[in-house]
Amino acid sequence: MTEMVKSDLKQKKDRNESVPGMFRYLTGLLEQQERGGWRILAALSLVSLAVDIFSFSAIVYIIDQAARQAGAGLIAFTLCMMAVSIAKCFLELYKSRLSNRITYGGAQKLSVKIYEALIKEDLRSHYEKDAIQALTMVRQDTVTSIQIVPLCIDILVSGITLAGYGAVLIYVSGWLGVASSILLVLIMAGQYLWTRDRMNAYGAKSREYAIRANAQITIAYGSFKEMKIDDRSAFILEKYQQASSAYAQVQSRYHYESNGVILILRNSAMCAIFAVLAVILTAGSNLPALLTPMATYITALIRMLPMIYSILSGMYNVEFARKPFVKLKEMVSRYEELKEEERRSAAVRQKVPTFKQGLSVRNLTFGYNERTKIFDDASIDIPVGGSIAVIGASGVGKTTFLDLILGLLKPQGGRIYFDDYDIVSQTDGDGPCRASLGELVSSIPKTIYLNGETVQRNVAFFSDDADIDSGRVESCLKCAQIWEDVQKMPEGVHTLIGENGTAISGGQRQRIALARALYKDFELLVMDEATAALDMETERAVIDSIRQIRAGKTLLMVTHHMSLANECDLIYKIEDKKIVQVKGGR
Repeated sequence: MTEMVKSDLKQKKDRNESVPGMFRYLTGLLEQQERGGWRILAALSLVSLAVDIFSFSAIVYIIDQAARQAGAGLIAFTLCMMAVSIAKCFLELYKSRLSNRITYGGAQKLSVKIYEALIKEDLRSHYEKDAIQALTMVRQDTVTSIQIVPLCIDILVSGITLAGYGAVLIYVSGWLGVASSILLVLIMAGQYLWTRDRMNAYGAKSREYAIRANAQITIAYGSFKEMKIDDRSAFILEKYQQASSAYAQVQSRYHYESNGVILILRNSAMCAIFAVLAVILTAGSNLPALLTPMATYITALIRMLPMIYSILSGMYNVEFARKPFVKLKEMVSRYEELKEEERRSAAVRQKVPTFKQGLSVRNLTFGYNERTKIFDDASIDIPVGGSIAVIGASGVGKTTFLDLILGLLKPQGGRIYFDDYDIVSQTDGDGPCRASLGELVSSIPKTIYLNGETVQRNVAFFSDDADIDSGRVESCLKCAQIWEDVQKMPEGVHTLIGENGTAISGGQRQRIALARALYKDFELLVMDEATAALDMETERAVIDSIRQIRAGKTLLMVTHHMSLANECDLIYKIEDKKIVQVKGGR
């Protein structure tokens, strides 16, 4: 890549991640309803701005007229301006309500897109993130990023309002107004340029430390037994304290610097006001004539301070949100890629997969990186209706093999056929097509996930309560050799089992996971060390039950128990990047 191309790409990136660029990008993501809401909010903000400047001009006019004489007309005008101020208060309340509604509504809809991208991404991309990072992207980054839109509107409106006040100040106070306006603008610009990079860094660090602190809570709950046995609660607590302390320090420093400027401006302005008053009092000449312009000057200066704070605070918050914005942009890009893939898939012929001839793997090549291959030109045939065991040393690629044939990983080379359908190229004998293996395959992964709900809901995992077949749940629990255990539980199938099955034993967790796999209608049952926590007698009983209740179905299992493997019709061993049939399998 040439230096010119690199420079062009950098300039394009800088434009996209500038404040106007972020605003355009985020508003472009919103649905028509949200964009309409922001237009209404912007229009109301301009109305509020006009009323604000008019109100200040009215104050100048009333003060000037009152210095001469106060008539009934002036009193009536003053009362009208009081009514206008009250009306503006209600307008601001409505603006706040509208802004919050469309901000959080837009963030919620955007979070759904990010969540969809996360749950539809491939397995390798999934492994690159943990649950805390995913949660941060879905729940926090979306809100933080969308808030850039109202912040930009507030910055623009506050800037126009500030310019209006400055014009009135210059008109009333002459050179003093010009000098004050220039000084305020220079202070504001200097403060922003001085702290901009630090605010961006604070945002990135705040996000990082928040993830770290939350991760420690997850670790503590996930490793609770190990933590208690090893007496490592102090270690976990220290790690959380370090992360949360770093997060608190970043937040404290950010708010100190973002609020410090208004404190400086407020006190400097008051000092300047008293200095001007001191000069006027010392001069002592024509004091009554100076009171009206000075009162106007002081009022304008005091009114300008919140505008300056609003602008700087908004710009700081935008910089603070830059890191979440970058992460959100990456996920939105991934979401758009996935939607484009879905559109292309929807355009091809939809196929109903079959499993009458079996599974055939040809010339399979796969590696997680370019240097190391797990499989190199490996082949295997899995017939229909039998039981097949896959064995091999630890780390040789048994789980990877299952992930490949389930379509969770894409190989660098080779073909994987369910009958005539190749899941790698997504073609059959008639050309390109798309099929879902979920209609054929049920799987029990090595790492079992159970939610904290009832036994029944964990067996019928992806079913609504109204759609659960209680009789089928019972038969699957019996097949998994756990029905007697469930009957002894306090509420039977309606007993809560704790998050990830913490209220039951490891063997019971595996058997509930097995019952879940059996609840689904399948042609091929894939088991990855699914009975590892069971004793040999229970393990054999489970396999016999599966054969009985699923007669004619195909069972493919990864196991390290040779005694169990010998019970299968075929045994394959993964070694030397190949898949070879072990002789002597029954």
